[in-house]
Amino acid sequence: MPLKGQTRRRLSTTLNVDTSISDEAVELLNYNERPSSPRFTHSLWKCGYNKPQDLTKWLCAVSIAFGLFMLAIFALRSSAVILNYPIFTTSAHNSDSGSQYRQSPCLGIRLHPEQHVHRQKSTITHNWNITSGFRSPDGVQKLIYLANNQFPGPTIECRSGDRLVIHVTNHLDSREGISIHWHGLEMRNANSMDGAAGLTQCLIPAGKTFIYDFDVSQDQAGTFWWHAHSQMQRGDGMYGGLVVHKPITIGDGSRSLGYENDFLLMIGDWYHRSADEVLAWYTSPRGFGNEPVPDSILINGAGKFNCSMAPPARPVECVNIEEQKMARLFPIDSLTKLTRLRLVNVGSLAGFTVKISFASLTPLTIDGGFNIAGTRSGSVGILYPGERVDVIVKWDNSTDVTLSQLHVDLDPENFKYPNHALRSNQSFPIFSNSRAPASLEWQNTKFTHFDLASATALITSQIPRTAQQTILLYAKTQKLSIFGNRPIGFMNRTSWSPQSTPSLPLLSLTRSQWDKNQLLPYIPVSGFAEKWVDIIINNLDDGAHPFHLHGYSFYIIASHRSEHGWGSYNPYSPTSVLIQPMMNLNNPVKKDTVSVPRRGYVVIRLKADNVGIWMLHCHVLFHQGSGMAMGIQVGGTEGHEGIDIKSKELCSGL
Repeated sequence: MPLKGQTRRRLSTTLNVDTSISDEAVELLNYNERPSSPRFTHSLWKCGYNKPQDLTKWLCAVSIAFGLFMLAIFALRSSAVILNYPIFTTSAHNSDSGSQYRQSPCLGIRLHPEQHVHRQKSTITHNWNITSGFRSPDGVQKLIYLANNQFPGPTIECRSGDRLVIHVTNHLDSREGISIHWHGLEMRNANSMDGAAGLTQCLIPAGKTFIYDFDVSQDQAGTFWWHAHSQMQRGDGMYGGLVVHKPITIGDGSRSLGYENDFLLMIGDWYHRSADEVLAWYTSPRGFGNEPVPDSILINGAGKFNCSMAPPARPVECVNIEEQKMARLFPIDSLTKLTRLRLVNVGSLAGFTVKISFASLTPLTIDGGFNIAGTRSGSVGILYPGERVDVIVKWDNSTDVTLSQLHVDLDPENFKYPNHALRSNQSFPIFSNSRAPASLEWQNTKFTHFDLASATALITSQIPRTAQQTILLYAKTQKLSIFGNRPIGFMNRTSWSPQSTPSLPLLSLTRSQWDKNQLLPYIPVSGFAEKWVDIIINNLDDGAHPFHLHGYSFYIIASHRSEHGWGSYNPYSPTSVLIQPMMNLNNPVKKDTVSVPRRGYVVIRLKADNVGIWMLHCHVLFHQGSGMAMGIQVGGTEGHEGIDIKSKELCSGL
């Protein structure tokens, strides 16, 4: 039967309707169950109108006393509802048992820098069991991936220089393989631990365990995340947070900035169909190359979907979550404190902008902890898939600040057709489930929007005026008759897919053994001189492509978006003198993921000092899944004769 305070809805086109609620959905929504009024049995109300014997009179008296007792219990519970103090406190992540109020679970993942910034570097070990199960993160039931029965998976906290040892065991019943990538970490001297299936490792088969063992670079600190890098599993929940705290010996930002709270929010679009189904639709001729539009938005694995908006053609198992029953983001005790808020776009397609009512946001760092010149702003964006931004939240002095909401607005650039089920602008309660009047929501309109695309470094960057090597790339989704008019992602003239014959990672093969689906420009390096490389990525599509480079962070020295015609840049073309990009060599930002604008380009410059094979790909899940990926080979010989024997042995050992 439906839970009180919720509407149970099964959307189906058949007459055979299943009315059961999964145990997971009940567990997720159980804390919302609050009876609004007492119920009495009919016999209790009739006690005064019968003519019973003595025993019956005694039983009636007991019944009346019991009824009064239950009435008192329900009155107390109702008062808890009126005062907005939820009764149940079960949470998949963090609970704030020290709070003076009994509150709903907090979605924000509280971080603990105080446990890491003062200690010496050490070894941190995790043991993860990867399974799958039905969950209802936004009220709609879906089969998702779980790490230690959690969605999202466990958050890793460490300090710069720590050694991470992660035991990953594949317990999936589907017999599919898995691999894990540590997004943003340089993985120096640990190329085989990067997790890029097809390039640096074999998939972990079902029933087997693989140990990821690597050191975090001493000079890396900031907000990162981990996610599956095999098939489409990231889109179905196989991801989690990864935060590297800067040791106090290097200098701790929390002291100079004065913030006391540190929270992680992983925000992203969400599909109710499996990612494999979405990719199959996208890569079919009937999709005409248009990306499927998502159905919902999740923050740390929770959201709210209106069941009545689900398309009848795609029936779903759905439970409405009332707005006033949504879990809060932060505990009330954080209201008076400066808060560092780490935002990660874990979505599959869309970028987003965030804003908080009754608060201002000051951008602090982007991607892997690079400091930017942030200004106090009313909103921050656009943050594309794979990108991160840390902001300092300062709360207003308004008496209505407890009614603050976090507003997430999805960027519609890649929404080529409507999905009426999606509410692309959603609000999430921060301290209270109550909503402020619309007239009070935006008292901080004096603060403007902070455009992440125009961010600059906090201090002058030390980069050379020229590069010793330039790599020219073109990204394009094409629908060719030779491939049945299916949309396929290309980098230059190559569409990537894992090495097939032999089916081993490229790291374990010489270049002569790589098949035609591998595009990896060679960057020679020597141990005597610095080598700087420019990579020019041209985007020939009508939507942005957020590209992520494994193993490196790079400076974005030019970015261009064309509103009319094509805005490609080729420095080798005779007409290039007419299209000279405005190069920022003074204060460019440093990132590991960059959005290449529609019909435009970016020029990135990196110091080639991390030897290995590193993947470069679009982080829109369906573009990567359709082939928009490649790699770079840094160092070694051009023929890659110095293969990684360890990687090959691991594959055969699994």
